[in-house]
Amino acid sequence: MRHGVNAQREGSNDLRVELLVLQPTPFCNIDCRYCYLTGRTDRRRMGDDLLALVGRRIIRKPWVGDELTVVWHAGEPLVLPPSYYDRAIALVGAEAPAGLAIRHGVQTNGTLITDAWIELFRRHDINVGISIDGPRALHDNQLVDRAGHGTYDAALSGLRRVAAAGLSFSIITVLSDCSLDHADALFAFYVDNGVQRVGFNIEEIEGGHITSSLQHQDIVARFRAFLERFWDLVDAHPGQLRVREFDAAVRAILDPNHASAGNPLTEPLRTLTVDVDGNMSTFSPELLGALSPEYGNFRFGNVRAGGPDLLLRHPSFLRTRMAVEAGIAECRTRCAYFPLCRGGAPANKLFETGQLDTTETLYCRLARQAVIEVALGRLERQLLGAGAVAPAHRSHRADAVGEATNGG
Repeated sequence: MRHGVNAQREGSNDLRVELLVLQPTPFCNIDCRYCYLTGRTDRRRMGDDLLALVGRRIIRKPWVGDELTVVWHAGEPLVLPPSYYDRAIALVGAEAPAGLAIRHGVQTNGTLITDAWIELFRRHDINVGISIDGPRALHDNQLVDRAGHGTYDAALSGLRRVAAAGLSFSIITVLSDCSLDHADALFAFYVDNGVQRVGFNIEEIEGGHITSSLQHQDIVARFRAFLERFWDLVDAHPGQLRVREFDAAVRAILDPNHASAGNPLTEPLRTLTVDVDGNMSTFSPELLGALSPEYGNFRFGNVRAGGPDLLLRHPSFLRTRMAVEAGIAECRTRCAYFPLCRGGAPANKLFETGQLDTTETLYCRLARQAVIEVALGRLERQLLGAGAVAPAHRSHRADAVGEATNGG
């Protein structure tokens, strides 16, 4: 049985890949304390044969539409040489349908960026995502090398090299408990280093990272206080910095068509991940290779044997899909934030609870609910300041979410 927005999307648009995450190698040159990947000492690389099969069996009709984003991730992609990506990009795109626009991106820790990488990024118009956690004291608390030394200097050098080249880039900062008292220092760091776009991830319970520094009783209040202060700083310096979470929350609240966009993390194929061995997975990329007594390892077939059609018939995928949709149904029934969240992230449900057919997680409470609440409060204050009448509060503040989504 289909549920809600998933059924609508599948009925009208069929199943298509929008984001293709490729793991060129599991290896990483550093050893972040909150990393969820368990194979980051594995030096294998995705070979030419697999790269060609990805292009031949995935990047073709009917599995792609008019646009496709390919992100090289799930390890440190820059441990392989730039020449690898010249060849890899050519191989995966060799048989792409006419008219398909493919945009490539890398998510990197930034420590290995050289002039040769700048030339590659420019040559292929690659969007660069750099993981850096702010000023030295915050960054080096978590992002360390294999000897336990901080990586701030190397990461900052890479960031500044990309910024000086005028390339398109964004920053991902993971917020741990120690980050929440330093909104001002984080904001100053971004502005001082030419950062114009930032996304905040939280320190999640995922994969090999089985605990989080954010697991304590007063975390929601502290997290909201951080968001409020950081948003104040953004508003006080218009045009200098965009925050992914702020933009997404406001857009979802104000756009009555938001629900039709669905949730790429819960809908089959919208996000498709292929690992270094050619194994395919979907839903949250972090699921690939995770082990669950009930759902297996989330490897839903291999590109050596077929493409998305093989994945969609795979018994483990079918079990996983049923559980993910059951979780969405539970969220729809029990959670006032569902009109904006659209069912959460299956990986967080699995790693926090051991199940997919469940609802609220720490990730939900912080990365979704707290952001929505802060955005709603600010929008209401803006309306009041403009002389409009704010919607009456009911027994639960979050009830306003549904009203805002429906244009109320």
